[in-house]
Amino acid sequence: MSIPEGAASGVVRSFVESKAYGFIDGDDGESYFVHIKEVQGGVPLVTGQQVWFIPKPAPKGSKATQVVAGQAPTLIYIEPDNFIVSKAPVPNGVEVIVVVGNGWAESNDPHRAREDLIQLAKSYGANAIINNNLERYTQQQTCSNYKFTMHRQHGDFAVVKRVGSSSDPAVIEAAQQQMQALIDWWEQKNPPTPEIIAEPREPVSLSTLVPPAKVKFVAVLLWSWSCTVVKIMWLIGRHFAEKGIAKFRGAQNI
Repeated sequence: MSIPEGAASGVVRSFVESKAYGFIDGDDGESYFVHIKEVQGGVPLVTGQQVWFIPKPAPKGSKATQVVAGQAPTLIYIEPDNFIVSKAPVPNGVEVIVVVGNGWAESNDPHRAREDLIQLAKSYGANAIINNNLERYTQQQTCSNYKFTMHRQHGDFAVVKRVGSSSDPAVIEAAQQQMQALIDWWEQKNPPTPEIIAEPREPVSLSTLVPPAKVKFVAVLLWSWSCTVVKIMWLIGRHFAEKGIAKFRGAQNI
């Protein structure tokens, strides 16, 4: 690849192969018309491809001449920006690379149940929960008539990637190394399979009860009632005991 002296650089914004022309967004902020006859080798350009060229004025703007095409964009897998929780088996904008486990977490606090499930998934090396669903059921406090709602979050723990593209060799190499590291990590945990996607492990679970203020109040109230009943029973017993002793002493004096 021989880049002309004094060449400008840019990225192909669009190129219509059937019409043999397109446009380049120059790094200088200008837009340049480009025809295939100006591309070295006469190879059609690809959207997102890096190019070098000699700018020339034209009747309707600027055009690119002596165009040298760089590496065409390569599809790469990119790590998502955030942890993903989705009801779908394949969330929008990503691909499921491997399912590493599944499980559930529950709590009377729905936010705590969700966070506990996320932490379980992260402990398995996952960056997403797919097939997520929520169940609710009523539970009664032990030794109490107080009832509360439990929230149980289910899901499969997965490693997902966003699909992107790049013309930067360093970015492409880094993405390929990350993908290879993921494959190596998975194969260390499981025998190699024809496909990287494998069956999940046995379900894991976590149950957390966050005592609400009402539960604490009821507990204190029950304790207070219990203490009162015990005190009353003690006083009644003492009263009858004193009467019995007095009656016994009176019988002895006769």
